Amino acid sequence: MVQISNKPNIGGMKTAADDAEYSAKLLAREGKLFAGLLATRFKGFAYGACIAILLIVIIPLIAKLAGF
Repeated sequence: MVQISNKPNIGGMKTAADDAEYSAKLLAREGKLFAGLLATRFKGFAYGACIAILLIVIIPLIAKLAGF
């Protein structure tokens, strides 16, 4: 016997809504990460330049003056 129900079958709509929600959260997370990288790129470049100068110029100069 075939059962007739007055409840709609919304399983497919729930799956589509869950997929859309997941995609929206993923895009938002990626956008926040990109904004954070853009906000810190100049500071990171400055830190990198200072460390490079320290390793290339100052440490060998100290070693030379110390007689190593």
